[in-house]
Amino acid sequence: MKDLRALLIDCRIELRKLARDFQKSELCERLDLAIQQASNASLPRAPEVATQATDAPPSEKTQTVSQVALAWQTAARDLKFSDPAIHARMGEKVMRLLGAKTLSDPANEIIQLESMVKAAEARIAQLEKAQKALEVERDALLGALADAAPGLKDGGDRLAVALARVAWLKTEAGKVASGQAPAKRAPEPQDTVPTPDLLQAAAAGAASFSKEQREWCVGEAMVVTGFQFTPVELIEKGDAAMARLILDARKGG
Repeated sequence: MKDLRALLIDCRIELRKLARDFQKSELCERLDLAIQQASNASLPRAPEVATQATDAPPSEKTQTVSQVALAWQTAARDLKFSDPAIHARMGEKVMRLLGAKTLSDPANEIIQLESMVKAAEARIAQLEKAQKALEVERDALLGALADAAPGLKDGGDRLAVALARVAWLKTEAGKVASGQAPAKRAPEPQDTVPTPDLLQAAAAGAASFSKEQREWCVGEAMVVTGFQFTPVELIEKGDAAMARLILDARKGG
């Protein structure tokens, strides 16, 4: 019943946003009655108050009490807007009779919930704005890496390609520091065995093997996988899959 009451309160909040003077409509009264009945159902059963309908069944007595409470609640809410002074004096007298200093007003609960919803919406908007800013920065960084290492082509995994470009740039920077001439294109040595940089680039989908390198990778992949695949199956998997198999085997070893 608590879930039903929360759902009804949410419905009343949304309707108050969409319709002017919704609190004066018949639908508002029906929602208030349903909310009150849900609240009564979730509370421990209180001692029955003596009324004129003493012979009525307990369910009818509860319904009568709820209807009376709702009627007074609706009338008090209208009075709060039409004559605040009378509403304030009546509230003071009710509190004296109940021996309480404050009373919980359902209208205040709705206002608080509306404030919480607005705060949550503002927070979501801030998070979406921050996410868009991060996406712009990410795209700018990936674009700068692509310009710095144009020899590596873009693959399916943008992050893996970016890491391959960083590794290639680090290798080229080391060559420059040692006095060697930097490469003008993607790392692709002339010998048959691909270098670790070329394997990393191929695994990211940013580079391809030559015919000789592919043949070597087929044999190497067959060995490291314990001959689980045939040469035809490995070639069908592609250069990236073979490179990952070899690199994973080296990490595991």
